[in-house]
Amino acid sequence: MQWLKPIFIGLILIGFSVIAIFFIWLAPIGAAYSAKIMCSAIFVNGLPSTEARDVDVLADNNPLLSLITTNVDLRNQTVSAHAFGFRKRFALYRPSMGCTLAEDQEHVAQLRSSTPVVTPIAPKPLLSASLPTNVDRRALNKILFDVMDEPGPHPERRTRAVVILHDGKVVAERYADGITPQTPLAGWSMTKSAFNVILGRMQFEGMMPDIHSPVLINEWQAEPGDPRATINYDDLLRMRSGLEFDESYANPLSDVVQMLFNQPAAAGYAVSKPLENTPGSYFSYNSGASNILSAAIRNLSGSRATYLSRPRELLFRPLGMSSAVIETDPEGYFVASSFMHASARDWAKIGQLFLQDGVWEGERLLPEGWVGYSTSPAAEDPQGLYGAHWWLDLPGSRNEDGSLRDDVPELPADAFFSLGHDGQSLTVIPSRDLVVVRFGVTRKRSAFELRQFIADLSAIFPEKSEKTQVPSDITEAQNG
Repeated sequence: MQWLKPIFIGLILIGFSVIAIFFIWLAPIGAAYSAKIMCSAIFVNGLPSTEARDVDVLADNNPLLSLITTNVDLRNQTVSAHAFGFRKRFALYRPSMGCTLAEDQEHVAQLRSSTPVVTPIAPKPLLSASLPTNVDRRALNKILFDVMDEPGPHPERRTRAVVILHDGKVVAERYADGITPQTPLAGWSMTKSAFNVILGRMQFEGMMPDIHSPVLINEWQAEPGDPRATINYDDLLRMRSGLEFDESYANPLSDVVQMLFNQPAAAGYAVSKPLENTPGSYFSYNSGASNILSAAIRNLSGSRATYLSRPRELLFRPLGMSSAVIETDPEGYFVASSFMHASARDWAKIGQLFLQDGVWEGERLLPEGWVGYSTSPAAEDPQGLYGAHWWLDLPGSRNEDGSLRDDVPELPADAFFSLGHDGQSLTVIPSRDLVVVRFGVTRKRSAFELRQFIADLSAIFPEKSEKTQVPSDITEAQNG
């Protein structure tokens, strides 16, 4: 039995290695993730602390997160988290700023003292309307019942909100228990589309150069001949910057997870990445690009106060999005890739703005041609799925050559989407005058088929008799 001894020793060493990896690499990220997600769920979304932990943090998620201990301080509006006392992380809630990660109590105090004072946004409620007479009410109710239902004995779908706009008015909405039309909900990567609107507003107001101009990033301009200095706004919007970046949420050591939960500055982390491909030559969806755009907006804005006012003054206030907030990283940069919250109705307003070609209440807010540009395919994307921080089709729907898979339902050709982690979606179908938002905590793809849901909806809303053609070339539209 002497031969068992080295095997036993080997197993012990492997066990110690796993424990070491957990405490050195995974525990800090797990603590930061748990603190941040719970803070936002409780203090921004208004959820009970038990639901915030059991659903928003743990449900169908990495089982190692169950080893993280969390503590909620309702009076000071903070959440702390740690693994067996190791590497405690904090998240602080601030009015109008949402939740931000902090290293320790001193950092919490620093963040709290730097909270800006803002003028409240007057809400502009969406109007409601009766369902059009040519829409089958029973069929719609069946679709809505299905999206709110659970397909099996254990919750996996967890739909929290559905809002349907037709002709700019709310014709149907459903909410889970504890969620109301005023509840802000996390959009995750839908935040990218909101920043597309902010950049479009800046372009319209003359606050930034042409989108084909190089992005002003100090680190890239500091060294003469740095090839990253050629990256332009269009490259970042269309996900073809050429920068190295690993967008894998399942890997806790990936770039996207490190950037969001283990770095003081999300933008700084993304900016520091080296080139992997020539800028403008290769499509690679990644959240780093959006946070570089956030840094660029900071550089274009001059002062910190002006920068922090950009989303509020350029997007939220004109649309009356009184529930909306975009959270910052510890260094005070907006996390443009992931951390915007707004009610389902307020998210729907962004879709309606795009459906109306950038016009809101009769006033043009976006440059002519901006919507067409944003919803035209990036030439470097071989499947033609992505535009400029908007999706033109759902991932996984097409073959390598770009043709539609045989086993998926067809959607209206003009549909486009804003998509987020855990099953968040905003769908715009101009030919049907439809805007559809759906929010939930859906981590298993098999639990909810967004494509089938949208296909069923578009089938019962008739196509408009006349379609408005949106120009796809900004320069041509502006000069035309």
